[in-house]
Amino acid sequence: MRSIFVCLAATAIFISACNNNRPKNTTTFSSKDGKEKVSIDMNQVAGESDAMEKKMDELKKVPPLSMDELKKLLPETLAGIKRTSFNANSMMGFAVGDADYRINDTARLKLIVYDCAGEAGSSFYWLNYWAKMNMQSETDHGYTKSVDFNGGKALESYEQNNNTYTLMYSANDRLLVSIEGENTTLDLVKDAARQLNLKVD
Repeated sequence: MRSIFVCLAATAIFISACNNNRPKNTTTFSSKDGKEKVSIDMNQVAGESDAMEKKMDELKKVPPLSMDELKKLLPETLAGIKRTSFNANSMMGFAVGDADYRINDTARLKLIVYDCAGEAGSSFYWLNYWAKMNMQSETDHGYTKSVDFNGGKALESYEQNNNTYTLMYSANDRLLVSIEGENTTLDLVKDAARQLNLKVD
């Protein structure tokens, strides 16, 4: 239900960004039960619409990474924790790689790297990163918000139900990187992100 609600809010962002009459305030959407609120800075959205279209056009022209190239982006250790499993595939029309770094029976880090090249990848980039960059979402059980990170912007989320922090940010002008920390701290998640060195030739 939450993902549907956020998608509807993201659609509103897209419509507003394409509108020449730029709004002058922040708009808040609430779910029917009132348990979730999404706030959107419409001024910021409208001001960035041209840059968004340019970025998507650029991504559509970039050749996708091969599976071997993607696997190289999943380090054997992350924040001093050994990789316990990994997977790479392109089933959704763009390449995705993920790896688990288990700390103990209940705590772990999970790294997900999305290659957003091509038509499908650029759409994923917009819906899951760019469209949410001017959003703030809050429920009884967590939040999602835009934060400053490493000289750029990132999406920071927390889910109380499974005690998971997530940080998503863009790298190398084509990758979306997500690091989840289950039963860890937000500081560990951010430290792991800072230690990543994701190079694409």
